[in-house]
Formats: sequence, C-alpha cells, structure tokens
Amino acid sequence: MVARLVHALESKAPWGLRRAVEKDRKSDENDRPPYARADRETFVLFELAEDRPMRLEEIVEGHEVQTPFGPLWLLDRPLEEFWSPMPTLPPIDPSRMWFDIETQGGRGQPGFLFGAVFHDGSEWRLWQALARDHSEEKAWLHLVTEMVQQRPNLVSYSGSKNDWPFLLSRWKVHHLKPPVLESHLDLFDRAQEHYRGVLPSCRLVTLERHLCGRWRESDLPSGYIPQAYVDWLAHRDGRLLAQVMLHNALDVVCLLELEPLLCVDACPMPPRVVLAPTAPQESPG
Repeated sequence: MVARLVHALESKAPWGLRRAVEKDRKSDENDRPPYARADRETFVLFELAEDRPMRLEEIVEGHEVQTPFGPLWLLDRPLEEFWSPMPTLPPIDPSRMWFDIETQGGRGQPGFLFGAVFHDGSEWRLWQALARDHSEEKAWLHLVTEMVQQRPNLVSYSGSKNDWPFLLSRWKVHHLKPPVLESHLDLFDRAQEHYRGVLPSCRLVTLERHLCGRWRESDLPSGYIPQAYVDWLAHRDGRLLAQVMLHNALDVVCLLELEPLLCVDACPMPPRVVLAPTAPQESPG
C-alpha cells in the first residue's frame, strides 16, 4: 500500500530527484549486511487497516494542542510503545534531546515536523510536533522553542549545518526569539571521522544498517518528503504524512543508538587507516 503511494509521488517529482532516489535505492540494496533486520520487526508507529484515503487523526495517535499562536498536532508517547522490545536504556540527563526536522524544501520554505526522543526523568519519550499547514508554522515554532528551552543540549545528524540554521531562519521570518542552546553534538562529524572510506557512505541509513543492524523495509525516501507534504496540503490524505512521521521517528531513534557507537574510541568497525606518504627511494648508482 505504501509502495503504491510512493510510486504515485514519483510521477510528480522532478526527473533529477527521481534519478537520485533510485540511485540511493540501488545502493541501499547492494549495501545491506546479512545481519540487518527489517525495521517493521521492532518499530510500529501506526497500522493501515484499509486501503483508502484516511484522516491523519485516524492513523497516528496524537492530539491537538493550543499555543498563543494557534493550534498544531502533537504526538507525545512513551518510546517503548513505538520501539518493542525496547532495550534497557539508562536514565540520562533530561536536558538532552536527540532531534530531526522535516521541511517543505530548502531555505525559504516552511518547516512542518520536529521529532525528538528524550528522557523526562522517569521514562523515555517520543515527541513529534506537526504543523498541519502553513498557518500552523508559527505555533509549531513556539512549541519547539519551549521544548528546546527545557532541553537545550541537542544531538543531531548534520543538524548543526542544516536543521538548526533552518530553524533560526524560520524564527526570524516569524519574528520569534530563538531559544539559546547549551550544546549541540553533531554525529555526522563523528561518523565522517570514523567511517569515511570504511562504509559505503556516511548517510544516516547506511550507519543504521551496518552499526544498528537494521534496514528500512518500506521507508519513504527522504527526497520525497517535501512532495509528500505538498500532496497532503492538496488532498489531506493522512497516509503519506503518517509515513513521513514514521521516517522522522526512525531517524531520531537511530541517533540515540548511534551516539555511544560514534562517541567512544573503540568503535564496532575500525576507522580508516591513513598512511603517511613515503619519500621516494633514490635509485642505486
């Protein structure tokens, strides 16, 4: 069912994007280690019982919340309801948060989804704030501001270069004061340091397959996410948007799993060995 919906998106996407997505797909198939399990064996965010257009509220557990700038949609649930069986994870500083965002494109386009996992002092939580249309973006940014103020120590994957500057630009557009960070750990930098030239790429899904032992069986390719949101705005069929939320949830859980593997000296796979160039030998005589 999801594959058919994604195929319909492909017909609307530019040719260059379709070619890039297909290249990634082929790379993913060739690069899947034999020990990697399908994501559906461990993670369930929703189930589609019927093959028909559905409202998002029928598919994904969540509720509408009110802010000074209007409403938006929020999913806030124990992480163990999404991740089962969930491994035993130690309690951690509640000011830390692993996050990822989804947008309608590059700079200048709206953002619409902020996903995070964190420990609230008693349990691990999965938290996703969704702007259901452009009119809810200011409310979305307000709620994200409150969340970051409570948890100002962030962990992301290339977020210091992309996600956070994007959010800063949207706060500026809406004349909102951005929250102040205490720290921002970007795991992409650690992945490059350890695995560039060792793994086929340093894409998040590549590390997920090789280090976490998991592959995404029916994931919506990230390149199609902006088009999926445009399609949602036009038709309000919640099935693809629910798939976007699943993609985002898998991303933030992956960050939580990868951090201890990327931020220690001894990694599961050896870092690339770089040999210093040797001086040319003089010929005898």
